[in-house]
Amino acid sequence: MTALDFHTLGVASICSRLAFVSVFLVTLLRQPKETYFAVWAGALVCSLIASVLMLGSPSAVPLRVGLGTIVYTLYGSSLALSWCGLRIFHERSIAVRAMAGLSLCPGLLYGLLLHLKFSVAWALSGELVIMAFTAGLCVFEILKPTSQMRLWTQYLVAFGFCLYATAFVASIGLAHVAGERLASPESAVYAMLFDQWCGVLIQVGYLAMVGERANARVAGLAATDPLTGLANRRGLFAAVARRAGPPCGAILLIDIDHFKSINDTYGHDGGDAVLAGFPARLRGIMRQDDVMARWGGEEFLALLDRADVDTAVDIAERLCLAVSGSPFVLGGADVTVTASIGVSVVAEGDARIDAALARADTALYAAKRNGRNQVRVGWLPVPRKPGSDTPPGVPAARDGEAVETAAASILWHPT
Repeated sequence: MTALDFHTLGVASICSRLAFVSVFLVTLLRQPKETYFAVWAGALVCSLIASVLMLGSPSAVPLRVGLGTIVYTLYGSSLALSWCGLRIFHERSIAVRAMAGLSLCPGLLYGLLLHLKFSVAWALSGELVIMAFTAGLCVFEILKPTSQMRLWTQYLVAFGFCLYATAFVASIGLAHVAGERLASPESAVYAMLFDQWCGVLIQVGYLAMVGERANARVAGLAATDPLTGLANRRGLFAAVARRAGPPCGAILLIDIDHFKSINDTYGHDGGDAVLAGFPARLRGIMRQDDVMARWGGEEFLALLDRADVDTAVDIAERLCLAVSGSPFVLGGADVTVTASIGVSVVAEGDARIDAALARADTALYAAKRNGRNQVRVGWLPVPRKPGSDTPPGVPAARDGEAVETAAASILWHPT
């Protein structure tokens, strides 16, 4: 009855592998650039053939020299191809020599050790060490610190390969302790059950992590301006929502001066070239934790982390100089472009940036009305008593009243 159970489990395992191979190949036909599906399908085919050969063997373990060499080479190839597919998925190069060695060594070492009259336990130990190492490489490939994107579903795949590596290492000890009992029908049934469960976990995990990454990329595209590569409004507000504590320290609202004239003179291609090249001028000045976005049209917005008004104005001044000091090549000629910037500081206790945005917008339009290529600050609305000091450009209160104002004052313009 146990032998029948073993063969029934073997047939079920083969059927599940065939199903996943079909899914991977159909997906590959729809997405031919996703070559890791072909590699993972190849890994399944190798393990499928090995399973068929083992089912035809009189006993699952030990396998005779010839059959064991073939079967363990196929299982080694399956693990090596799994590792290769993970490297392709993470957009890393394929280590062809390492993959070939990891594919061939388990079977060749098993056959060589038996041929040299080593015990079955030592022959199994040799191939199991290599396969445990390959399974560990698969885990490392997923958990590697340089992974471009962290996906929760990847940890399912890593867990599956961790189980395989643990089982291979444990089997080394069992091979020496249990001896011939390792070849019992009961052991074969347990091994088949374990393999089937881990295999399904990994294959489903592959599909899940591909889907999760695709969804993340779609969400990223929806939050990114395609021309400049910066965040759009959706992406900006998402970045603000992810921040802990206050939204940011200060806001810079940046507008390219006379952009309509650039479009009229050099065409929309010229205007697009200015928009596409504009972020490069900004990145050299912005700090690591600052967030930039295309706000719309020729307007850009920067969120400055932990910045007071003096820091924000200093950055804005340097941005104006960086833009005007780096001409754009349009129509074969160097064209100087300038920018006007409105600055505002997020008030303490603000849960949103709307009010600060409004002040920055007021300051920006004041800069444009007063000659462009300058920085203006939108001051926080504060009660001011008659006779108190006021920033330049902010009207003083009349006698007997307090005034709230958000006037924009000029802080910098080119000399």
